Amino acid sequence: MKLAKYILMLIIILNAIFLAGCSKNVNSNEPGLDKGKLDLRQWDFSTDGNIKLDGQWEFYWNRLLMYKDLAGAKPDLFAGVPNTWNTYSINGEKLPGQGYATYRLHVATDLPPGTMLGLRIYTFSSAYALYINESLAASNGRVAATAAEEKGEYRPQEVFFNLPDSEFDIIIHVSNYHYARGGFWYSMSMGDAGSILESHDSVMGKELFLLGALLIVSLLFIAIFILIPYQRFTLYFALLCILITILVDMVGLLIITRIFPGLSLNTIIFIWYSSLNWVLVCLILYVHELNRSYFSGIVVKASLVISGLFQLLYVFAKPAFYSRLGNIIDCISIIGVICTIIIVVIGMKKDDKTSWLNVICLLILLITYVHDTLYWSNVIRSDFGEIFFGGLFLFIFIQMIIQAQRIKLFHEQKTAAELAFLQAQIKPHFLYNALNTFISISHYDMDKARNLLIDFSNYLRRSFNFKSLSQFVPLQNEIELAKAYIEIEKARFEERIEVTFEVPDGLETRVPNLMLQPLIENAVIHGILPKPEGGRIDISVNREGRTLIFRVKDNGIGMAADKLNGNLKHNSLKGVGLANIDSRLRKLFGKGLHIKSGPGTGTEITWRIPL
Repeated sequence: MKLAKYILMLIIILNAIFLAGCSKNVNSNEPGLDKGKLDLRQWDFSTDGNIKLDGQWEFYWNRLLMYKDLAGAKPDLFAGVPNTWNTYSINGEKLPGQGYATYRLHVATDLPPGTMLGLRIYTFSSAYALYINESLAASNGRVAATAAEEKGEYRPQEVFFNLPDSEFDIIIHVSNYHYARGGFWYSMSMGDAGSILESHDSVMGKELFLLGALLIVSLLFIAIFILIPYQRFTLYFALLCILITILVDMVGLLIITRIFPGLSLNTIIFIWYSSLNWVLVCLILYVHELNRSYFSGIVVKASLVISGLFQLLYVFAKPAFYSRLGNIIDCISIIGVICTIIIVVIGMKKDDKTSWLNVICLLILLITYVHDTLYWSNVIRSDFGEIFFGGLFLFIFIQMIIQAQRIKLFHEQKTAAELAFLQAQIKPHFLYNALNTFISISHYDMDKARNLLIDFSNYLRRSFNFKSLSQFVPLQNEIELAKAYIEIEKARFEERIEVTFEVPDGLETRVPNLMLQPLIENAVIHGILPKPEGGRIDISVNREGRTLIFRVKDNGIGMAADKLNGNLKHNSLKGVGLANIDSRLRKLFGKGLHIKSGPGTGTEITWRIPL
């Protein structure tokens, strides 16, 4: 496949990822949310879709206020959400990561009381309680004013509530003592119950598909590593897929918390940071195995040392401390991806399209990671949301294509080795006798000796062609090799061998390499020459529809059934590789040699090749 096709495929897949990242049923022309008020009196959820509750909310720092307490309360500020409260300032001072607060949004609708609506909530850091007026609608963990009393929890959820009135307040209590950054840091969507459920099912389906695909890929490459252990890149690729599976869930629906409901928030954060820590190491090891160099060796050692130190920090420190190092971790990750690009560039060969494809994949990985780093830090807002894991999935997908090519190359090299072994079965005494025949003929017929030497040269050139790893050659090559061999044998044994060819003219197709000549040799040595008077060999190639039928038939001494079965079961030198050829045909086309033979009746060997 040409590089242009690869690039086109990358663009199409990346575009699909971007489109998939857009929130379904969220209208881009939704009304603005300003100074803690949202007017939805002209909004129809059934036709206009869900709405993101992004904008300015009333914010009350270090106060957990209920509906009745907020009647005359004055907010400390109007906070832009989604964002972490570390970015907010009150009286000129930035807020710390740890603390607690109340968010309020007043919503006005023209819907009748009792109408059911839904909210799609991701997570708050690190615990929250959400009220519709005075009624509790949703919560994660236990909100508290002190670290000792708080219980953190991350659990995305969809909640539904009945409108208490056409106008109502959404009040959210948030506390954070588990993480370096706290607050309302992800978008929350509101809509009718059906749309919220549909949105949830859509996101759940995409994540389960992605997780399942990654796990299947990882198991596939673990199996490949078990079968071919010296190809260590398959192990690193499998580990990379497993770690990405964990990370995708950590920033997604946190399915792991449904499988293991007893996991604490500290454990979840530990798994999240540890997985991210070793993803970069596996990526570097994987690229290093494919493009070894002095520089790649240094990068591998440095990444192992740095990741080891960070892992010790994650084990012995609390998340509230090491989560403060997020910017440093992001910078190290970006430097690591840049290093992998340099490793690939250093290892590139001229016109190596696979390396160029790797560079493009890694650039996309770098761009999506930088995008998400800025997005997570609320430096930029994007309709696409988080796209890094889309970039990772794209990277994995393209790497599967590249590794399939490598496995194909390995198979071709193995087949080439088998062909080389078959070619090495040319017996030294055949070469010795052929040369003696040429010398003898040269005494009385120089022209004939010269022509035979030309045939002999063609025979050797085609028999020992190791340049191509392909096991398919033009049909004409196989015919010419067979004819060159026959001319030499006829010169040696003269009237004892008679050969006829029936081959259609102008048939241009590629056939498995080195099959016809060994079977003709088998007929000469084991069929015709044991008869004192010699014999005849008929060789034909016929086309029937979309099938090419080869036939080598001799009237030699034939074979008994037990001897025939023995030659097919064991790659006997006496059979000039019958078992080898039969095995190759079965691997390629599912059917092997068809042999009819009997003592004194000759042997007929046929095989079929689909066009």
